[in-house]
Amino acid sequence: MNLANIVGQEEVLARLKSFGDLYSPGGGVIEHILLLGDEGMGKRTIADAFAGEYSLLLHQSEDFEKRSDLTAVLTNLRERQAVMLTNIHRLRPTVLKLLCEAARERKIGIIIGHGHSARKHVLELRPFTLIGTAPRKSDCSQELLGLFPLSVTLQPYSQLQLIRIAHLIATRMSIAIDEETAALIAKNCQGRPRQLELLLQQLARAIEKQLIVEEDALKALSAFGLIVRVSEAAIHPPPAILELSGIDFERLIVVLLSRMGFRAEMTKTTGDGGIDVVAFLDRAIIGGKYLFQCKRYSSDTMMGAPTVRDFYGAVTADRAVKGVFITTSYFTPQAREFAERVGLELIDQERLRQLMSENGFEPSL
Repeated sequence: MNLANIVGQEEVLARLKSFGDLYSPGGGVIEHILLLGDEGMGKRTIADAFAGEYSLLLHQSEDFEKRSDLTAVLTNLRERQAVMLTNIHRLRPTVLKLLCEAARERKIGIIIGHGHSARKHVLELRPFTLIGTAPRKSDCSQELLGLFPLSVTLQPYSQLQLIRIAHLIATRMSIAIDEETAALIAKNCQGRPRQLELLLQQLARAIEKQLIVEEDALKALSAFGLIVRVSEAAIHPPPAILELSGIDFERLIVVLLSRMGFRAEMTKTTGDGGIDVVAFLDRAIIGGKYLFQCKRYSSDTMMGAPTVRDFYGAVTADRAVKGVFITTSYFTPQAREFAERVGLELIDQERLRQLMSENGFEPSL
């Protein structure tokens, strides 16, 4: 398996490939990498693919409770070895200290004996590549982040990518699924390939057929107690956004932001004309707190400068990284001129439709 086998995550894969290629011509040891993303997003699969791409032997571990556990692994490393530590941010301070020493200096000190007879011995380690995983950068200490020349954050998968992943996993399991079943599973996996795989395993055990079709999948998923969104959409077309309530529109924006890599939630004062959604982006330079206002109006309603100016006042008072005004209508030239001058981002009907299409929605405005 190599990086070409991965579906989605194009930006992440490109950065990993460029990083690995820096060292491969001379046969040097690849420096350490931090993969960021929620559980089930595919960090282990990408680590496996990276190791395969550069012919690395990958040792995976969930956690090290004791220094001796980590020492045993590090002192038995072979040539071209990579060590993957999942949830590296949870390491105990004593274990983290040992790991930092090993990763930076390629040696560790161990104490042999007790009391006055105790002696410290320094053991040289074979060069190795450390691949760590964590949910987000903010979960890691500065000391830990300093170990990694490269850190990359996994991005949300589109619906089409999840469907492709469903077919690949089904093939690996020696079963077949029709397109409707793949879409059904993709809609109910919370955007996570690992959850998708677990759903497929459950379906395979429950249905016990070589080919799983939508009718069988619907019955099984209903029995599992899952919300089956695809079948409902097939019978009843999704309502146009303008038919949603203001709060439902904001909920839709929260889902869209989540697929785009934000951690988003509606405010308690939602719908009051102020800040409707608060979101955080865990990325270098452009990361931080974002504030959103969501206005659901018909296309003949133009959002003017006074409304945008009021939103800007709320953004500056909260000291957010950026304010984003989203509407199903359009903005006046005066509103756009003001937003450009102060650094607000305006998303009108056309841009909203584009963003939704890029992230697996089929918007109807």
